[in-house]
Order: sequence, then structure tokens, then C-alpha cells
Amino acid sequence: MNTLQKLLVSSLVLGYCWPQPVSANQAYASSGSDASACPVDPSWLKSPSLPTEVKKSGADGSSNFCDFYQFSTQTFLYLMSQDSNGQRNFMNQLNYPVLEYQADGVTPANSCDASIKGPTLRTALSKAGTGTSVTTGQAGGGATIYAQDGNVVYYDVRFSKSLCALTGSAVELQKQNIVNFPAGTMELKFGWKVLSEAEINSNRFVTQKQSIAGTDVTLGLAGMHMVAATKDHPEFIWTTYEHLNNTPDCTPPDAQNDTAWTFASASCTAALPDSADPSKGKVAAECDFNNPLKKQTSSTGKPTNICRVHPYGTASGDPQAAQNLTDVTTQNSELLALLTQADTPAAMKVLANYFTVGALWVSDISQSSGGIGVPNERGSLRLANSVAETDYQHVNLNNTFASNCFGCHNYAGTAQQVSNNITTQALSHIFKDIKIGQGENIDITSPTQIVSNSAAAGICGGEKGICQSTAKYLKWNGNWTNANSSAGSVCGCTGL
Repeated sequence: MNTLQKLLVSSLVLGYCWPQPVSANQAYASSGSDASACPVDPSWLKSPSLPTEVKKSGADGSSNFCDFYQFSTQTFLYLMSQDSNGQRNFMNQLNYPVLEYQADGVTPANSCDASIKGPTLRTALSKAGTGTSVTTGQAGGGATIYAQDGNVVYYDVRFSKSLCALTGSAVELQKQNIVNFPAGTMELKFGWKVLSEAEINSNRFVTQKQSIAGTDVTLGLAGMHMVAATKDHPEFIWTTYEHLNNTPDCTPPDAQNDTAWTFASASCTAALPDSADPSKGKVAAECDFNNPLKKQTSSTGKPTNICRVHPYGTASGDPQAAQNLTDVTTQNSELLALLTQADTPAAMKVLANYFTVGALWVSDISQSSGGIGVPNERGSLRLANSVAETDYQHVNLNNTFASNCFGCHNYAGTAQQVSNNITTQALSHIFKDIKIGQGENIDITSPTQIVSNSAAAGICGGEKGICQSTAKYLKWNGNWTNANSSAGSVCGCTGL
């Protein structure tokens, strides 16, 4: 029976080459820091380990920008390191299971069991603004992108195995005094392109083998999101990486014609910046930059022209833009120097073909993300991955919805009345997929207080109710509660 205080929800509980880093569009003021101001520790490469917390190097005992980038670099190198069998750590299914789906490619399957049975790759991953579920990936609003060779980009997702044991029940979360994802939680999202024989032989990509439509292929990593929670930063530290040859800059300071870009034709690259400016007429219309087709399912298609709108997720005039740019580019250049040393293992030298685009976090975890001007956010405020948020790169910080990481993954600060970032289903968009795939129920916070059973039916149930508006594969299970004050009123949801 449903009451205000009780909810009966079942819940368990590769080779290498040495390209130079991509340069930024805008001219930034220098912070005056020298190249060693934000160093990369060689031990992160020689003896990889996961950091557990962001350092606090600031004079006031706080973490500075460099501390966050060092945390991300150390984490990235650990994930990319190989075990004794030659498997990269992020591919270890016991530690970082891959998110699986049913045969329809939409409904979650069990990603926490011992075997991979369902599909794991998608060609179009939906993303939208406030109030709409992002599900498992970020390739724009249902965007599908194709490389210049006509092959589609696939996406898959991995996550910390600990999420398999985390309850989705508001009542159980309250019993365990949990309002945020535990420290050490990670979510990893990857974009992969089919490699040609020449690309395979070039040894310039992190790779994985896949069988697609009965054909064995080698996929090369084009881009990667890495998000990690710590005790001091439950909002997750959001970092993104790309292959150096992905995309040119939309407004380059110099010509970019010496690179065979994976996602931009030579003629359209040569015509930049005009070819990316809609006001320039024919040339812009022909190149059609950053305007991918939607929800395509074919493995081949018309090549997509993509250019990077905000290199390093930063625009001139952004708060602390110079410091952010200095630290991220210093990390890139120092890591490149280490990776190119003669004694660096070949499997790690391939990482010289990738670079850190930027990172994003909040300054005060008691306050929420978002708001006009994103006042509580720090780092690369316009962060976007050109092959994962292709048509969401025009981040406007003065909009109520700024399409950076926190624009879609909303963080509720610890001082807020409703501060449970698990039941909001807004910070992580894959937690519900994991739980439903396991056959469990989840509770989802309602923005409207539920005061009775009859009110719950209208708020939680139906096509426009909380459950189905969060994900089409969900339905209301008839339960609700106000028992967990950090979660507010919640609807109990289950899989269709």
C-alpha cells in the first residue's frame, strides 16, 4: 500500500607518430607560467595508478586548475595502461563493464553479469536540453556522424562495476546515508571509427576488435569522455579527449591544410573560416559544418564536415580563461614529451596521437551547477567533444541552458533542499540503464511534491509522467514516497 512515508520498491540493493597539439582559435593572454608550472609526473606513465582525490596546491588549501588537470592525466594514463595480458585497463570487464542493450538497441540489458550478450555499440545517441533524458551517449540531438571515408562513428559506454551494487531505492539510500555517487565512481564514453588497413598499419589509434553485421572490423578511438567522482568532488570531474586528426578549428589563426582531417574535407578546411559561417552563402551551404544528419542507422553515409568551435572549451573573456588554457596545454605538451621518449612502451606511445580538450568541475559542492554565466563552474566552461557533441558546440554561457557537460548533467549542491544526485537521474544518465538492465526498480525525483495516491498517478504514471518522460522504456510501478528528504518526492519506476 502506498503512503506518504513508505515505498515498497524492490531493489538490490598500436604504434605512434608525433603530431603537434592543435592550436586554439583565439589569442589568449599568457598567465606568465613556465612550461613546468603544471608538470606530468613520469611515474604516472611508468607505474600507473588511480588517484583517489584532487590535490590541494592552492595557497588557501584549495585545489587549483593544474591540480584538476593532473588528476585527469593520471587517471587517463592508468585507464590506457595495459595489464600483463596486453589488455588496456579500461577494457577490463570485471572493473569497467560495457553497457549492454537488448536486441532493439534501446532497452537496457544486464551489464553486470559475467558475459556480454547484448549489443554494445550505437550509431546515434540522443542528447537534449533540460528535462529530457540523454540516455547513454552524446552525439548531439540524435546526430549520426560519418568520417570522410563514409564510415559511421560508433559509441559505447563503460562504468565502474561498483554501480552494479548501488541501490536505486530512495528508502535504501536514506538508510545508507547516500546522496551522491560514491568516491571512485567512473563513467567512460567512447567514440569509435572503423579503421582502414592503412590506418591499422599506421598504429596511430587505440583500437578494439568488433564484429559488426557479421564482419570483423578494427575500431579506432576517435574521442573519449572520462568522468570521475571523488569525496571532495561528487559532481564528477568531467574530462574529454580527442584524436589529433579529428577536426580543424572553425576559426583558425593559421592554415590547417597540412592535415588529412578525419571529419573535414580538404576543400572545406581550406575555405575556413568562411565555410563554417552560414552568412557566407554557397561555400558554407556546401560544406555544412557541424550539421550532422539525425538518427541514421546505416553503417556508411555522406561524410560529415566538423570543425571545433571552442578549442580547449574556452573562449577569450571566459572567467580564468588564460589560466585554464595554460594548464591544459602545458599538460598536453608535457605528456607528449614523455610519450615520445625512447623507453616508452609502444602501446603507450600511441597516446601521443590524442590530446586533452579540457575539463570541467564546480568550485563549491554545496552549490549547484548551471545558472546564467555558470558562476559555480570552473575549467573549460564551453567544454564539448567535436565527435560526441557535434551540434552542441555553440555553448552560450548566458543562456539558461548552457550546453556544456553540466548543461545536460545537472549537479544539485549539497546545501540544496533536494540534493540527492542519484534519484534525480540528472547527473548520471546511465545509472537507470544499469539498474533496469539488472531487473531492478529505480526511484526518480519528481519536481512536484506528491501528497496523495491520486496525485501520484497523475505525476508518475502515463506517457507524460515522471517515469516515461525520463526514459521511454520505463513505466510507473505504482509506488511513491516522500520518506527521503534529500530525494524529495519520488516515483517508483520499472522497465516496460
